[in-house]
Amino acid sequence: MEIYLDIVILENIVINYLILLVTSRFSKNRTSSLRLLLGSVAGTAYLVVMILLPDTQVYATLLSKFLLSVGMVAITFSFRKISVFLKTLALFYATTFIFAGAAFAFMFFSKDWGIIRNGILITPLTFIDAKWTELMLAVAVALIIFRVIWDAVQSKFVKEKLLVNISIAIGNKSIELPALVDTGNSLHDPLTKLPVVVVEFSAIKDLLPDDIKSIFEQNHENDLNSVTSTISSSNWFTRFRLIPFKSLGRENGMMIGFRPDYIEIGADDGKKDIRDVIVGIYNRTLSANEQYRALMNPELI
Repeated sequence: MEIYLDIVILENIVINYLILLVTSRFSKNRTSSLRLLLGSVAGTAYLVVMILLPDTQVYATLLSKFLLSVGMVAITFSFRKISVFLKTLALFYATTFIFAGAAFAFMFFSKDWGIIRNGILITPLTFIDAKWTELMLAVAVALIIFRVIWDAVQSKFVKEKLLVNISIAIGNKSIELPALVDTGNSLHDPLTKLPVVVVEFSAIKDLLPDDIKSIFEQNHENDLNSVTSTISSSNWFTRFRLIPFKSLGRENGMMIGFRPDYIEIGADDGKKDIRDVIVGIYNRTLSANEQYRALMNPELI
């Protein structure tokens, strides 16, 4: 069996990149394409060393492989808390195992097991025998399995209704309010694809500039011409978004939203900082007894 090293390197860079990309998506730990590529190349460099160099048993130990995975995650992602790093590392392992399981399943059915060199299984997925199709099918199956498992875990541990405290900050101002985590809130900003936290205007108005407050105080939030005219001349122009929705009492509505500096979720001993989020402004009451004043997208938990 002939194995082409350049093909092996390319395949592993692609797979490592996909594994790290899926890890980024599900851990909500965003990173750049360059760092994803660097992490992928680091993992592939380890593989090349294992294949080419003799007497590399020391690199095949469990500790070496663990340090490799730690290095790939550290290269790819940024961390401010050890708990976030450990969560990302765990998701990296889960994604790797699912991808590997899907790949082995296709190898089993195709009965093409490749060869083993220095403890590394190398499969003959070359352009010549057109088995890249099998590779892509394995990737697709792995993504589907991971999504099903993730949704099951989310549905088990994220309750239908869960109250949390959140803090929304802009500049040197911030407000704190109770929020309801509800799986029914799946709003996303259509431009940036960021999740949306829906907040009552009366709870957040102290953060807003006067020109934007006047829109809601005069109940003009549904007047698209008035809204666009006011926002276009506002100092906060770059922060604002218009978010279409089909809930909250309207079938086809347009919600004014803005991007805060960050929001914090939870108590002091377990606070979670989130910067990639949009705050949507709702000019009505969300809870009759003011038990909560915002609706949280469960993706943020």
